[in-house]
Amino acid sequence: NPPRDALDLYTPRFVKGRGTSKVGLCPICHESVKRGGEGKKLWLSMKFSAFNYHMQYAHGISPATGLPFSPPLGFRIMPRPNAGKLEKTQIMEGKCHKCKKWVAIEGIKDVPTKVKEIFWWKHAAACHQGSTVEGECDVFVEDVVYEAVCSVEDADGETDVEE
Repeated sequence: NPPRDALDLYTPRFVKGRGTSKVGLCPICHESVKRGGEGKKLWLSMKFSAFNYHMQYAHGISPATGLPFSPPLGFRIMPRPNAGKLEKTQIMEGKCHKCKKWVAIEGIKDVPTKVKEIFWWKHAAACHQGSTVEGECDVFVEDVVYEAVCSVEDADGETDVEE
């Protein structure tokens, strides 16, 4: 399955099946632990949005750009004066580059979460619509794979890589 470009982190490189049984291999989970992945083959349904949900909320990858969501511009901690018995008395917020609002980036329940960034990524998926922080770059690990992709760029700045 060809990606949009060689640095696209969203598009599954391998798909199998058809219709409701079509599944895609997560390109991030499949990477070795050394390169930031989990070194496992995770096949997710393409028809019922399992792949999309996984990429956005397990890895923070935008389907619009194929790149990670931009992080908050800044952080602040705000008090929660009427917190319940099992709720946090203060909550961290992040400033969004797109809507300029301060957004809660953690839940109010005083329990650990599996994916700490999920609250920010849910906001980013709904708000950012493919936009990124101006000047944002270097979202990739600059290793031998990255260097190989960059070395095949033609004079127009487009990659000439096929999988």
